Amino acid sequence: MSKEDSMLVGKGFIDNWIKKQVILEYANQSDIGSTDEINRKVEAYREDLIAYEYRKKMLLEKLDTNITFEESKAYYEAHPENFELKQNIIRFVFIKMPIQLENKYHYWNKFGKADGEELADMAVMALKNGGNAFIESEKWVAFDDILKVVPINTYNQESFINNNRLFKIDEANFVWYIHIKDFMIRDNISPFDFVKDNIHEILLNKRKLKIMEEIERQMVLKAYKKNKVKVNAGLYGK
Repeated sequence: MSKEDSMLVGKGFIDNWIKKQVILEYANQSDIGSTDEINRKVEAYREDLIAYEYRKKMLLEKLDTNITFEESKAYYEAHPENFELKQNIIRFVFIKMPIQLENKYHYWNKFGKADGEELADMAVMALKNGGNAFIESEKWVAFDDILKVVPINTYNQESFINNNRLFKIDEANFVWYIHIKDFMIRDNISPFDFVKDNIHEILLNKRKLKIMEEIERQMVLKAYKKNKVKVNAGLYGK
């Protein structure tokens, strides 16, 4: 950061601080800052913050973050309705090959039937010469995300995916080799691999809630046993 930028940042901080102090001064003059309502809100916020920090501390001590494959798969199979695809997804590979390479057509002839090692060799060649590549053929990718990278023009994704499995796209300086290995259309159930990270988060959050409920239950029971909690029976009626 330049000296001028540092001065601008410092001036902005000072200006904001001055504005805040002026507003607080006016608020105090109008007695807003000393009302019982403000004090109650401050105390309620303090209590909530202390409770939140304590819960977080207890979770760190008790929570096992390991979610097994079996747990995730069982949840996926028990709740398929939760994993309906909202977008089209595909498994694919691409090589963005510079057109100046003399043997680019040789690569295209091999591309459709290339194994993992051959794809890796093509990817290295492309990357060394300013191109690009994606060869994780087992990974599901949202087609909307692919359109942000690959110059595919289509107004009907489903039709395009169904009718274009192995194709190339010519640009001024590059030629794209693209092979769609597999696809799934929106409204179908997502493949497990596409949602497994989401399932991990779902199960982890469920585990957090269960642990926190048990911790709070045990704490309340212990408080009752030590006579630290007194309840006015009239609050619950007869």
